[in-house]
Amino acid sequence: MKRAAVLGSPIKHSLSPTIHNAAYQKLGVVASYEAHEIDSANLTSFLTEHLKEQEWNGFSLTMPLKEKICEIAKDLDLVLDSQSLRISSANTLYRQDGRWKGTSTDVTGFSFLLKPYSFDEVTIIGAGGTARAALEALDDKCLVKIVRRDEGRDKKIRDAFPYRAITFIDWREVEKAWSSPLVVLAIPIDAETKLVPSFTPPDVLLDAVYSPWLPPLSKLQIDSGKELISGVELLCAQALDQIRLMTSATFDSHDLFDFLKTTAERALTK
Repeated sequence: MKRAAVLGSPIKHSLSPTIHNAAYQKLGVVASYEAHEIDSANLTSFLTEHLKEQEWNGFSLTMPLKEKICEIAKDLDLVLDSQSLRISSANTLYRQDGRWKGTSTDVTGFSFLLKPYSFDEVTIIGAGGTARAALEALDDKCLVKIVRRDEGRDKKIRDAFPYRAITFIDWREVEKAWSSPLVVLAIPIDAETKLVPSFTPPDVLLDAVYSPWLPPLSKLQIDSGKELISGVELLCAQALDQIRLMTSATFDSHDLFDFLKTTAERALTK
């Protein structure tokens, strides 16, 4: 039986095994999907051992491994696509034509969710791998504000997107974020919690966090009656291409997305 897994730390909360195994069953794929607690210090040794094993077909990477994998790819003889190299973030490893390759399905996940919309301006809160994936998915003509703590991340973003109109905002001025029609939260739950006092619901909020459920700003957005794109929706949207790449299965994206979303929400509300 073929195997796949999500790697990260902490990983106990991950819904990836739930939705991937449900997808395998629905699609008739004979495979299993697991979760492994792996931090940045252990990633190289884990992959050095398991990339050689034929039973493995894919690995999903969550934080803090999305950026780490870009640093060690050459040592592992891992081929990252140009998009992952540009944004310095990859969340998916898969075997193809006898080689291990890497890509960011975070980008295709954001694209899937944002396709129905058109925004002239977007604010992204966060400046890590998930934030850069969101920026990659946005229309080139869209004005972008990025709220970040660490000015040291500015260069990596400007190098990745030299032709984009990007304004950087200090974390202490986060209240400026909420005036944008779309705000993307690409920060951990502890950082999100600290934003509650300043929060003013935008027209659309995309919150990448789904654990614990509901995250505080997601709840406030729902209570306001304005639109929320949830972390569950992002998880399921980015999983679509992971499932394709790891299993070679064919399916209708919207049908499978709806199935995965229902599966994930049911698991969260048990």
